[in-house]
Amino acid sequence: MESAVVAATGLSNASFALNIALLQHGWRDGFDAGTLERGLRYARQQRVDEQWQVELDEKSGLTLSGDVAGSLGTPYRTMIMLTPAGTRHQMRTACSCPVGSTCKHAVALIDTFLSTGPLGKALEIPDTLEPDEVEQASSFQAAKREWTIWLQHHSQASAVPSATQVGANHRLGLFLDVQSGHRGLPALTVQPVWLRPSKSKTQLDRWVSPVKVEVSHAGELSPVPAMGWQPAQEEAIEQLLHGSKDSQWYFPGQSKGVTLNKAFQAKALWSLLESDASPLLFHQKQTGPQLGIGPTCRIAPTWQMDEQGVQRLQMSTIPEDVLSPAAIVASVGKSLCYLDPQNKQVGPLEGDVELWRQLQHVPALPPEMSEWLTSRLQNVSGLAAQVPSPRTLVETTLEDVKPKLKITMCVAQARLPTRRHVWNETPIRLGAGVVTLSYAGIEIPPEEGEVAQGLRDGQRLTIPRDQQAEIALIRAIPPGMVTLEELAAHHDVPDGLELPSWSLLLPIDRQVPENAAQWRTCLSAPEEWWDMILQLRQAGCAVEFSDDFPQEPEYLSPDNWYGALEPAENGWFDLALGVEVENESFNLLPILRQLIQREDFPLTPQEDEEAGANWVVHLPDNRRLVLPLARLRAWLAPLMDWLHDSEAPTNALRVPLTSIDQLAPLADHERWVGREDAVALAQRLRELPDKLPAPDGFQGELRDYQARGLAWLRFLSELNTGGILADDMGLGKTIQILAHVLDERSRGELRGPVMVVAPTSLVGNWCAEAARFAPTLSVLALQGAKASRREQIDTVVANVDLVITTYPLLVRDIEHLCEQHFGIVVLDEAQAIKNAASQTARTVRRLNADRMIAMTGTPLENHLGELWAQLDVAAPGALGSQQWFGRHFRTPIEKHADDAVSQRLSRRISPLILRRTKQQVLNELPDKTESQRDVTLTGAQRELYESLRLTQHQRVKEAIETRGLAASGIVMLDALLKLRQVCCDPRLVKHQSAATVQRSAKLEALRELLPSLVEDGRRILIFSQFTEMLELIGGALERERISHLTLTGQTPGAVRTERVAQFQRGEVPVFLISLKAGGTGLNLTTADTVIHYDPWWNPAVEAQATGRAHRMGQKNPVFVYKLVCAGTVEERILELQSRKADLAASVLEGGSGRQEEGPLFDEEDLALLFAPV
Repeated sequence: MESAVVAATGLSNASFALNIALLQHGWRDGFDAGTLERGLRYARQQRVDEQWQVELDEKSGLTLSGDVAGSLGTPYRTMIMLTPAGTRHQMRTACSCPVGSTCKHAVALIDTFLSTGPLGKALEIPDTLEPDEVEQASSFQAAKREWTIWLQHHSQASAVPSATQVGANHRLGLFLDVQSGHRGLPALTVQPVWLRPSKSKTQLDRWVSPVKVEVSHAGELSPVPAMGWQPAQEEAIEQLLHGSKDSQWYFPGQSKGVTLNKAFQAKALWSLLESDASPLLFHQKQTGPQLGIGPTCRIAPTWQMDEQGVQRLQMSTIPEDVLSPAAIVASVGKSLCYLDPQNKQVGPLEGDVELWRQLQHVPALPPEMSEWLTSRLQNVSGLAAQVPSPRTLVETTLEDVKPKLKITMCVAQARLPTRRHVWNETPIRLGAGVVTLSYAGIEIPPEEGEVAQGLRDGQRLTIPRDQQAEIALIRAIPPGMVTLEELAAHHDVPDGLELPSWSLLLPIDRQVPENAAQWRTCLSAPEEWWDMILQLRQAGCAVEFSDDFPQEPEYLSPDNWYGALEPAENGWFDLALGVEVENESFNLLPILRQLIQREDFPLTPQEDEEAGANWVVHLPDNRRLVLPLARLRAWLAPLMDWLHDSEAPTNALRVPLTSIDQLAPLADHERWVGREDAVALAQRLRELPDKLPAPDGFQGELRDYQARGLAWLRFLSELNTGGILADDMGLGKTIQILAHVLDERSRGELRGPVMVVAPTSLVGNWCAEAARFAPTLSVLALQGAKASRREQIDTVVANVDLVITTYPLLVRDIEHLCEQHFGIVVLDEAQAIKNAASQTARTVRRLNADRMIAMTGTPLENHLGELWAQLDVAAPGALGSQQWFGRHFRTPIEKHADDAVSQRLSRRISPLILRRTKQQVLNELPDKTESQRDVTLTGAQRELYESLRLTQHQRVKEAIETRGLAASGIVMLDALLKLRQVCCDPRLVKHQSAATVQRSAKLEALRELLPSLVEDGRRILIFSQFTEMLELIGGALERERISHLTLTGQTPGAVRTERVAQFQRGEVPVFLISLKAGGTGLNLTTADTVIHYDPWWNPAVEAQATGRAHRMGQKNPVFVYKLVCAGTVEERILELQSRKADLAASVLEGGSGRQEEGPLFDEEDLALLFAPV
């Protein structure tokens, strides 16, 4: 097929032939004058699309097709068809316009085609002519063009081309084929060519670069061999090609072979093949089978019976086993021959040629006519001797025959019409499995019917069908396919699909096409069937293939499985896992990554899964790797977290050293290469290290859990990484760190001093604890004026064991501290760096230390970003980048409550975080009893709450509408703060409407509760977020004559220490403490009662406050009271506390976490918080 673009560069053979045919036909005679005039006008207006096409077919002739724009611009598809008719041609036209044929669009297309080539370009009409001159010029131009083309054609035909030569290494060859010849009967064709041997080292026996031998217009053979033609060859080739130039469509360059119709051509062929100059023989082309000369065979008529008992008289070869079923019988001249591509031979056939020709059209013989034809054959003179009598059919019935299921895989073609032109069909290629049931070798479709009938050994068998057995066989077919019958019942089916209704089609990703246009994208091609074919075989289905079905892949099974672990930077390892097949290694990590993304991969065994089931992986070069499903699942289980979370799909998996314990199940079974101690390392990481004894120099005893904590800290040291010591408050984290420093010093593992960064209130406690438990450590607390601290940093720090500073001082002194090298940096109350973007967090990262250890009882308070910030300082890279962590963990857990991801994160961080609660390790710790006391708002306080709730809720909604939820945080917190203050005491609210409300229901409830507790000798801690509320409570206590102490963030350090001591000595029964001031650094074990006057958003902060009393050293049961105004924002705060506590439990303790979906604080939460009382 060619377009106008091609034709413009020079007339091709098809275009040249079409030019001649149109002129010889006198194409204008086929149109009336009006149509001709309008069509020529359309041609001049350039309404014909440039992409016209010319096609040449030996049978149907020449076709010209193209698009022509109508009067409204609508394109009409127009076709001109010329077929040979004697010495002239028959022309037909077709068009998609309303006229349909012989229209102006056909005239425009023909005229444009004739004007497009170089001859037409040379004869273009000038644009300056008047309309009447244009008509005259057009007529003159057409005549001139026709004469010019005729003269050029005559000139080409008369010219004698110079005979080209081929090299001495060329050898004569013949391309043999069978085409439709005289009266449509098969006839042998031949195309002589010159071939040269291949120069490729891998194809030395191949012949390439065919050059056709042709007869020029002067009647000479071209090209000629370098040494000249051998007489026998030249004469035979001339006879073979005799009459080729007289072909209806012949022109130089024609590629089709010459049909051998003459007797002398047959004689020339056989004599050439039997001579010493015998050419190479190939079927169709040099890449086809190379043929040899086969033996002479004989053909004779025989009867062939089909499954229905119908007989056909055919010519069969004798002997029968010489030729393959693919052999073709064809005429060659006045005799017969065979062409057998399968056995790679060609040879003569002896037999009655005329009888062979007659048998090509002999009718079929129904079973009931056998006797009738036998008697008639006897009456035809001479025919009875040539044609045997037909066979007589014997009727036989077989009982108790069990069916067998067979699926024949074949290639199906379908045509999908395009939107523009209904005849311009686009074919698609599908794979299909034709289902049949076999009864004693008789195959039937699985359709309705009581018996199966067919032929076997001259008998027509009738077999009753076993419906139950057939149903069982059909049910055994694996799922995932759909029958053509099912598709046709509910959806459109494309044209030309020649398949039985019980044919299986394979939807891609189980997507069934809803219309014919979707068949191309929704149904599998033959090459995409092999995985399903393997399933069919595993299910016991017999599978066969048609000749045109693609070659079956090679299925491979692993010889060995292996793991490779190589060190990478920053304490990470590169993991590779693979299999070895026939001395070739395959990395399975890319395959494993793909499997966990596939919806159809069974991560767990299915109910109907057979033992020993396999999964097939596609490899290059039409190979398949068959992997046992059980083994694949065993590999995936420990790697699932890292396959899900790895940042880039490389051929290796980057795994931190602390997570190698996940490889322990693989290390037990697979062969490992690379790091020799990988297996042992994995085994060590499986369990928490056993406890260690207290090191030399440690004064005191370590509890069992503290000794195990010391072993864990040493293990981190051996791995050269940091971690988070996240024990519950009051469990002695400071003691464990001091013991670890002594242990590291005694083992010679410290390459510099240890620096502790702590809140200001804890510096004294660190100094005291170091003096008590590790008196051999030299300690320096950085304090005093700026100049003094700088001098200490420059001259003293490097010479002491333990340096203690505060977060505020760290920021001020960082320029000097970052020049020092520390063996360990300990971050006490590490929630100080929970905001990764804060100045404190950025300052900590600038410190030069071998390792960092974070200490906190609350590593996760509000959201997972806080956990990432702390762990990324202690073990850089363990959780990836902040953006990657948010995408893979924070969003799925916080916004979608994904329990699987939460569990994955818990496993990932477990080696790096050690967390024990008091309930887990302190069996001797007294009980803690928590109770909630509801307080009801009444009177003016209730009215004030409702008034503020309505106005503040409206204010928040307006802020969200204008700024969005994310940007309205300050407005929301301020509104909620006012409601919480009303609940505590209206006097806290700085609002005109609250000025006249003096009564507080909660304060009255506290005044009722305290006297009886004090009388019972209880030691009471009262916490509130509002320091002003503490003052109001203090005033109420004074009126009740209850002595008390107060501690807030503004209390000086010395006063703070003294007041703690006073309370511990029992001098006062009540201690009023602001929530934030009491969260850290207090040891108030003489207290046995804790009252939370107002609930705080963060449960961890409240728990820390309660832990001031309920901690190691407490001898008495502890009672915790929470005062809550019922039906108010305080009650809703407790619900949010529960959510945050669930989030921390799900990640740090591997719990299930909260189950409801949605963010921790959204518009629904706001509606809940601002709900009426």
